[in-house]
Amino acid sequence: MLHSRRNALLLLHGIVLIWGFTGILGKLIQQEALQLVYTRTAIALVGLVAGALWMRRSLAPNGDLKVHLLTGLIILAHWITFYGAIKMSTASIAAACLSTSTVFTALMEPFWFKRRIRAYEVVLGLVVVGALLLIFGLEVKHRWGIAVATLSALLSAWFNVINGVLVKRDDALRIGFYELLGALVALGIYLFALGELPPPLWAMPTSDIVYQLLLGLVCTSFAFVAGIAVMRQLSPFTVMLTVNLEPVYTILVALLIWGAEEKLTVGSYLGIALILGCLFLNGWLQRGKRTDEVTEPDPLAQV
Repeated sequence: MLHSRRNALLLLHGIVLIWGFTGILGKLIQQEALQLVYTRTAIALVGLVAGALWMRRSLAPNGDLKVHLLTGLIILAHWITFYGAIKMSTASIAAACLSTSTVFTALMEPFWFKRRIRAYEVVLGLVVVGALLLIFGLEVKHRWGIAVATLSALLSAWFNVINGVLVKRDDALRIGFYELLGALVALGIYLFALGELPPPLWAMPTSDIVYQLLLGLVCTSFAFVAGIAVMRQLSPFTVMLTVNLEPVYTILVALLIWGAEEKLTVGSYLGIALILGCLFLNGWLQRGKRTDEVTEPDPLAQV
């Protein structure tokens, strides 16, 4: 249980630093996107079960089971599109486009929490769209990757808004377990039907074993549940705003590892800087207009 907003923010920044390596690991792992996500989710579920046993926490389902499982499908689609975008383009581009999730969150929250859309959110959203179009026009060979990564950002915003509601009335570990279980079962059925289930972990190359364990246990089991838990103290918008430091970490690490392969045009970096600038300006403009907890009516009450 988090005791203060400061602790929640410190934990969130640590989580974002960890998430900054998910794109790097996704590019290093030799599997295709679907198999990569399946293996990652399976490892993460094992980690969550082990954590629940160690902490003596119950994973028994409750009345939100249907919502948990359906949210897991959104998370699954987010991961598939994110790693698909990395395979189509670069880790830097995928991470940069993912930063638009804050704009999507700002536009989704009024619908979910029954408030008006603020004029400056629309203006900043249009600027972000313009910046994306700038990147899209300059990085011609990566256009599909940009489009898929932007879709991934929309999906990320969607499930984070839902989790911002769920965590107010349930345990983060249980939420994470059933969301990942829903994702694993759905993807497992699909891959089994195609005859494309990945090999067991021990049959993979040594490098993939190491990278998948890091991705599944550290970047998913721990970071995923902790990312839900901080929403007890922080709003979905605050979480998504902080998460936008993730592409900064990813781009810096990617440039250090792959160098020229990850370099973009000067105009593209300008577009990325414009997106990040809008996101932090949005946060500054909304200071004092948001509370640490969402107090609006529960939009999932009738689900």
